[in-house]
Formats: sequence, structure tokens, C-alpha cells
Amino acid sequence: MVLRTIGALLTGVILSAGCGQALAETAHMPRVAFINPGFGSKGFWKDVSETMHAAAKQFGFEIVEFDSDRQWPLMAQNANRVFAMDPPPDYIIASNEHQQGGRIIIEANTRHIPIFMLLNDLTDEQKARLGHAGGKKLPYWIATLTPDNKKAGYDIARSLVVADEKLHPDETDRDICLLSLTGDWNTPASLDRIAGLDLALADFPVLDEKRRLVANWSYDEAYKRTAGWLPEGCLDAVWAANDDIARGAIAAIEDTGKVAGKDVVVGGLNWSAQGLKLVKEGKMTMTHGGHFLAGAWIMVMLNDFHNGVDLQGKGPNYSFPMQAITRDNVDLFQEKFGKRDWNIVDFTTFSLSGREKDGATYQFDLKHLFAAIKPDR
Repeated sequence: MVLRTIGALLTGVILSAGCGQALAETAHMPRVAFINPGFGSKGFWKDVSETMHAAAKQFGFEIVEFDSDRQWPLMAQNANRVFAMDPPPDYIIASNEHQQGGRIIIEANTRHIPIFMLLNDLTDEQKARLGHAGGKKLPYWIATLTPDNKKAGYDIARSLVVADEKLHPDETDRDICLLSLTGDWNTPASLDRIAGLDLALADFPVLDEKRRLVANWSYDEAYKRTAGWLPEGCLDAVWAANDDIARGAIAAIEDTGKVAGKDVVVGGLNWSAQGLKLVKEGKMTMTHGGHFLAGAWIMVMLNDFHNGVDLQGKGPNYSFPMQAITRDNVDLFQEKFGKRDWNIVDFTTFSLSGREKDGATYQFDLKHLFAAIKPDR
């Protein structure tokens, strides 16, 4: 377990967790416990963490982070550590990775600690059994923020069709031999991406899915799965649930002498630095994503709740779009965010505090992210 903190001085009014009403004035820095299901030092969840910390610093919150290294038993242990904190945190941010979020939500409600769910909501089955955000059973479950993973899964598959057609413009009756590499069979984000893939398979019958395999979000496992499939049958395209999986597949493809982007088209997701590089080189059709910015977006929402915005009344289920970075826009993105310094963004401009009566809504997208870059940067 890794525990990391940041913060800045904050004075003001602390609002009650259950209903958002002012209780008392305090000078203490509000603490947010973040149960990170992934790694804090690498990969996707590192990016989530970094955007969260950047926004938290601007709003004046302390983040106490518990990294779980994609091990659900460690995630459960970290939940225990959060609930053993003395004094308890003012807020909790968690995710339903491997469907471990239900117990965390229940424990938070038992202790009257407001909790926000990030990136992975409870499944419909879990909600039917446990309750909903803002409901009578779980009033301290304030809100959930999730990206549109289904559209992302669909868009990746569609990009493979478009790329293959450009490579073979004269083969109108061509079937595309597809290998699909998923993240896992439990996490809601993974299941939604697969649902998007299934919609695309129905819409684009030219995609001939030969095999669907689990790569556990891993470069190494994706390499093994792809290398194991290559001798067995044809391979024209790889649908990858994230960039690490795409990278592993590309490495296996190129180890056989084939060229990614020409012999086999590959699409991924995460906006990772490596994924952006592969898009620029033409080895990936796209890296879908932007969802790691949910770390910052959830801090915008938490700060709004802290300042009296009725998130439960407006939501409590919030969604934001993911967007594709392709060769058409990768240069612009790298020009602005190539250093991945999220401190250049003024995240306070996304807040609804003071604007909610005007009917303002959250604008968590790439266009507004570019617009929020600080003028001196």
C-alpha cells in the first residue's frame, strides 16, 4: 500500500455530508481519501491520480491516497485502512473496480462519510440489491461520475473498419479478421466497452471476430494472447480495451515481421503517452479516452458539493464523453499537453458553484479543457 498526500490552506464553511447544509465554520483542510484501484506510479490510474491532485490543490483539499496496484484484495485492505483513519476523512472517492465498490459505499454510509464513485458505477444488480446514490438506503452516496465507455468501444471498432478500407479500397467484399482483447469480465468500464464492441459488430458485419480474449489490462498478457493467436489463423485487426493491451498486441505482431498499421490495424484507449506516439506513427488508428481527467472532474464536483451545490438533485449519476485522438488531432494535443502538466489547467472554471441557478451544466470535454489553459502557459 502506498499513501500519498497533498494539500493547501483552506478556510471556510464545511457543509454537512448528507444534505449539503452548512454546519459550522472551520479552518481545517478538508481531507479526501482516494482508494485508488490501480498504481499510483504508472499507467492509467497514475494519470487519474495526477489530475485529481492538480485540481485538489487548486480547490484547497488534501488528498490521502491508497494505491491498490490492480489487486482487489489490496483494494479491500485499503478500504479498511480508510475506515480506520482517525479522524475519519471528510470525503471518500472510490471505484467499483472488480465490483468491490458496494461494500465501500455501505461502510461509508454507516459512518456518515460522503462518498463519490469514480469511473466505475455499481452494476444494475448491485444497485437493485444495495440501493442507489442519494436514495433512502444510501444518502451519503453523493454522486457517480462515469465516462461513456460504450461509445468508446464502438468507436474503436469503427476506426478499424475505416482504416482497413483505406488499406484495401478495391476489396469491397473483404472480411476483416478481428481479435478482440478485453480488460476483464467484471469491471463495469470493461463490460461497457465490450457492449460497444458488440454494437459495432452488429453494425459492421465486415468485422469477423475470430476470438475474444481477456488481457487483464496488461501489456504482457496482450502480447501472449496475440502471439498465441497469430499461428492459428488470420489477423487483420485488433480491438484493444486500452493502450497497454494495444501496445502488447503490436509488439507481438511486429515480432512476426508484420507491420502494425499496414498489415494489421490496431485501436486502443487511454490517451497514454505511448499510445499517442503510436497514433502519430500510424501504428494505432486512435487512442480513445480522456477519462483519466475524471480525477480532476470529480474534484470539481466534490468542491461544488462542499460549497452547497445540490449534486443529488441534479444527478446523482453524471456522465461525460470520451474522445478519440487520431493523426488528425494528435499534434495539437501534444503541443498543449505533451508534458502532461495538468497544473496549467484552471480547473476552477469548470465549477457550477454560483452558476447552478442559471442552468449551467458540466462541460467536461476536450474543447473546454483547451479553453481552460491558464493564459500565462
